[in-house]
Amino acid sequence: MQRDTFDRDAIRQAEYWIKRGVSVIMFPEGGRSRNASLHTAFPGAALIARRIGVPILPISITGTEKFRKLTRCFPRRARVTVTFGQPFTPPPRNGRLTKAQRDELTSGIMRRIAALLPPEYRGIYAEKKVADN
Repeated sequence: MQRDTFDRDAIRQAEYWIKRGVSVIMFPEGGRSRNASLHTAFPGAALIARRIGVPILPISITGTEKFRKLTRCFPRRARVTVTFGQPFTPPPRNGRLTKAQRDELTSGIMRRIAALLPPEYRGIYAEKKVADN
């Protein structure tokens, strides 16, 4: 799997497992944020969910930025919070997605994640409203 780039093999692997009933965890941003706030997401999760027609469960994680280094045996004590949102299914697939549609679907996922976070963690998705989808 490749970070910071479109990885067709990773998309195929995720689709393979989802079609067999296995849940797949994806981090739409492709990695951890250096400043603990959301940054621009990649479209992979949106593409897979739309193509296969599976629901998305938005989840937020806070508190991991308080660990000094994840490679240490005994990181500083920190409270990590995992918040689960309501599952939703993207609109049905009607042909190939345009770039604008793909970006809007990706932003919709991220707005739902942002809604689960305290304001200081929302980053570029802070001011956007969550659609009642």
